[in-house]
Amino acid sequence: MKISYLGPKGTFTEEAVHGYAKAYKLQAEYEAYSTIDAALEAMYKGAVDLAVVPIENSLGGTVLTTSDYLAEFDECEILGELLLPIVHYLWGSQSSIDIKNVKKVYSHPQALRQCKGYLDTYLPRAERVETSSTAEAAQLVSQHKDSQEALVGGYTLGLTYDLSCLAKAIQDNQLNTTRFIGVRRKKDAHYLANKKADKVSVWCQLDGMRPGSLCESLLLFAKRHINLVRIESRPAKGRLGEYTFFFDIAIPGNPQVMTEALEELKQLASDYRFLGAYESKQVERKEFNKVNEVE
Repeated sequence: MKISYLGPKGTFTEEAVHGYAKAYKLQAEYEAYSTIDAALEAMYKGAVDLAVVPIENSLGGTVLTTSDYLAEFDECEILGELLLPIVHYLWGSQSSIDIKNVKKVYSHPQALRQCKGYLDTYLPRAERVETSSTAEAAQLVSQHKDSQEALVGGYTLGLTYDLSCLAKAIQDNQLNTTRFIGVRRKKDAHYLANKKADKVSVWCQLDGMRPGSLCESLLLFAKRHINLVRIESRPAKGRLGEYTFFFDIAIPGNPQVMTEALEELKQLASDYRFLGAYESKQVERKEFNKVNEVE
């Protein structure tokens, strides 16, 4: 199996793609792409079997590129998901670096924001230099070999670029987690085809000009005591004021109840797409910290 992912190497998505393969017991080769769209296109065109891409972060919200791709291309199916704890480290080119002497800290803007508290406290005078990715930051610091430079990034990043750990788990929110999904060309026609599935995702368009259309769709699940774990709205392409919706739904103990709800939603919606039934797996934080222990 070949799996595409958002590169370059050393990023959290690389950690996720290896974690995904381990969780789902896949023997795979990995190919990094420069954008999420490119990773998904490689899957859609058959260059790879599966794309592992981020779809949601517990702090930053939905990854719109991934959601929009799923809405646009109807031959895509979610095969599984992995919840990855986001743990940031402070890296330098030399182990002897004293963080009090660091004058520049490089990283992606999101990583810098997620570690703002730590940086304000321990490196208040250091300039924060934004880069296009944490990998670019690692490349710069490893090339410069300057004792006054450091970067913020994940565990795999430090190993990839042979960096020295200056501080561990420096993110402000210790519960920061990103949800990654594995996407393939559609094969399963119905969620019952995956006996281990615990979640279903669908996309639909409702008649936004008719009052109560969204409420009616939600009541289909509420009256059956089915839990919607995520609702996301996106503008309908080219029609201001009209929206499409993504529903992530927990599969209840009685699968027949879910079948009835989805059939009713399909009849109610002006457009409807089944995005997949899949297992949700999580890298436990204790396991993650143990695996990612840095001496």
